[in-house]
Amino acid sequence: MSSMEKSSDDGNAVIRRAVNARFVTMMYGIVSPEGRLTYCNGGHNPPLIISATGTRRLECGGMVLGLFPTATYEEETVQLEPGDVIVAFSDGVSESMNQNGDQFEESGIEQSVRAHLGEKPSAILTHLVDDVRVFSAGTPQHDDLTALILTYTGAQT
Repeated sequence: MSSMEKSSDDGNAVIRRAVNARFVTMMYGIVSPEGRLTYCNGGHNPPLIISATGTRRLECGGMVLGLFPTATYEEETVQLEPGDVIVAFSDGVSESMNQNGDQFEESGIEQSVRAHLGEKPSAILTHLVDDVRVFSAGTPQHDDLTALILTYTGAQT
């Protein structure tokens, strides 16, 4: 059996090994050199596209993986503009709490990233994690802080 055949046979591995309350979220995206982002979100926090003109949530897709063997997923293609920043993040980022019990939320992510538009993705990520840690100072971290920052710079000629 080739690895490709084995891979397709294992497509329902999460369902076959399901344990109560266990599931997987996923998000994939493919960016063309011309800035077309084709993506699908499988129950993950919707990534954000943050630009100079606004913010868009990437919600197209479907439910978490592993609940139903016949689940279907949709994909969408959106056009990126040079300078657009894609932010994918775990709920540990958006749900980080301060001492008053307030969550950092998507608005905190957007505010942090927007304050650093134009910087390198690594710098934006550093600022985002720092902002979450300052926001939640003095409270225990109950989940992971995972984020990915991608900046579309435009087609290279």
